Amino acid sequence: MCSNYRVQPRRTSGHSIVEAVTAALILIPITLLMLDLLVLVIANSMNDTAAKNAARAGANHSDSGAALTAAQTSLNSFHSSSILKSLQIKTFDYPYQGDKVACTTRMQVNLPVPFPGFSSFTFEAKAVEPLVGDK
Repeated sequence: MCSNYRVQPRRTSGHSIVEAVTAALILIPITLLMLDLLVLVIANSMNDTAAKNAARAGANHSDSGAALTAAQTSLNSFHSSSILKSLQIKTFDYPYQGDKVACTTRMQVNLPVPFPGFSSFTFEAKAVEPLVGDK
């Protein structure tokens, strides 16, 4: 059997590598930005939880000194990481409006992928709990 056509070699001109590099230049920064946003959402939730726990711990005591110590102890139980720069009590009101405890926490968070001008964020959260400690 004789055939009249020849098999031509495949041309490789580099289109695939150019497309892959272009896609990476677009997708990698978007992915890193989404990672930062995810960390910010989780950190905000953690700060809200910390404020609630500190106010709840303070509400279980009958005097302001013991309440502040209990609130600080509850904040110390949060596990530190490389992302969490600091977590502290900003204000602690005992009693607040007569029969409540109010606690405001401040959390500073380092971004895992810092963008120029945005390497850390500060969150504040306030929680109010009713007094349940013996008077």
